Amino acid sequence: IADGTRLSRGRSGEFVLTNVKLLLHVPGDPQVREVELSSAVADVEKSAKGRAYGRVQGTLDDDPRNGWTTAGAEPGQPHAAVFALAEPLPLRGDEQLELVLFHRSTNGDANLGRFRIALTDEVGETTRKIDGSPREALARLDSADDVPEPLRKRLFEQFLLDDEPYTAARERLDAANRQLAELRKAAGELGVMVLEERPEPRTTHVLERGVWDAKGEVVEPDVIPSVLPWNAETPPESRLDLARWLVSPENPLTPRVVVNHLWQVVYGAGLVRTPGDFGLQGEHPTHPELLDWLAVELVESGWDLKHVLRLIVTSETYRQQSVVVPELLERDPENRLLARSPRHRRPAWMLRDAALRSSGLMNATLGGPPIRPYQPDGVWREIFMGRFTYRPTVGPAQYRRTLYAFWRRSSAPTFLFDSAQRRVCEVRQRRTNTPLHALTLLNDTTVLEASRVLADHVLDTPGDDGRRLSELVTRVLGRGPAPEEAAVLQERLDAARAYFSEHPNDAARFATVGQQSRPKPDDAAATAAWTVVASLLFNLDEAMTRD
Repeated sequence: IADGTRLSRGRSGEFVLTNVKLLLHVPGDPQVREVELSSAVADVEKSAKGRAYGRVQGTLDDDPRNGWTTAGAEPGQPHAAVFALAEPLPLRGDEQLELVLFHRSTNGDANLGRFRIALTDEVGETTRKIDGSPREALARLDSADDVPEPLRKRLFEQFLLDDEPYTAARERLDAANRQLAELRKAAGELGVMVLEERPEPRTTHVLERGVWDAKGEVVEPDVIPSVLPWNAETPPESRLDLARWLVSPENPLTPRVVVNHLWQVVYGAGLVRTPGDFGLQGEHPTHPELLDWLAVELVESGWDLKHVLRLIVTSETYRQQSVVVPELLERDPENRLLARSPRHRRPAWMLRDAALRSSGLMNATLGGPPIRPYQPDGVWREIFMGRFTYRPTVGPAQYRRTLYAFWRRSSAPTFLFDSAQRRVCEVRQRRTNTPLHALTLLNDTTVLEASRVLADHVLDTPGDDGRRLSELVTRVLGRGPAPEEAAVLQERLDAARAYFSEHPNDAARFATVGQQSRPKPDDAAATAAWTVVASLLFNLDEAMTRD
């Protein structure tokens, strides 16, 4: 720069760095991999709230509305920023690194004018501070025999960061501390949005053709008289009046809709096949008397859902076999007359819960804050431009029911491959057989961890392979294996055991999944082989189907 006091080519002399990316590629190969940066520190930062320019941490996301600038500091002085990689990056001989500096701020001329780039293979304090590493401090001493105690401590901490067992334990501790902080925050006072009645009711209009500013005639609160007339002396005025009307014992619609949903959960289809439409355009119930009886039972039991579910699943109709008889199939191809027990795929949430239950990992704790099940790395990166990071829950809470899984509307959990999109109200469970179905059951960390835990369980079971196979099949499928099935499973077990015996590193790596510890070297091959068989069972059609 001409006068030596300016840091950018702009008129103000100050730069705004909005994003930093480190790319890895091979010359001639069109594929480029982005290397994740985990943190950034700088010697000078400007206080910034929300989306604003000032803090160097803002360069780690793709949002051009925040980033790093040294505006306000003494002009003409050099400044430094240090960016840390999320994981060590070994390079092959033909691989090249490319550092991309983005200047996408609203200040169109705030590009860096002069800068240098340096790389280091050190970790820890070196990437968290600007004032140099402990090794540099050691090199500046006149004698290595006279090392101050604070520097010795820094050097020891640097040494530990190259120890794999220590770093793994440290990562678990850091994750647990983050989770504990979230729980403590959730245990405090929370702001909750509520609805309350206005002192003066707002005038409500019919919107002509649905256009928000095309107001038609004025409407007043009321109920649907064709379902149940409002018999009180005063007209309904509040949401409480509406709630009482909905659950009134004289209201025939609400309990019918509820028991139809319960029937749909159990049988795969409701007594009314159009659960979102109980009007004239919907289908008639296949068994109207049964629907009425269940509705009355629900109301008279005090709206006890468990009671009605217990009645349904203990009925002779539900406990039939699902075997298809040709004569009955011809008379009732869609099983509307319930000639056989239903057969349908389990939804994704049920498959996860079933895997946890079969393996014994299930944590049945009720209530409390949500949990974050395992998901692939970087699952939120593109949608949230790097501003939010998904970290799976650690500890026993990881194995709670899927009901408690954390959910962002813009990014549904990947393991729920058949989930609703939440753009519109959906009252019917999706049935799907997509590649995600198979990929989830084969590769999802929860299923693989459940397989590993089952492997440990059967290895602790006394007896030979036959007894252990019988125990494994019973826990997953609820029945023992047929002779021909046992023969196939024994063949798969022997093949996996032979492979992992010759490849012990692969065995240890495959069996170390989720929060399960690395198996002992002598047990690695057997543990990995039994994990393969357990995973095979979880992927059987019988394991994923209500049969």
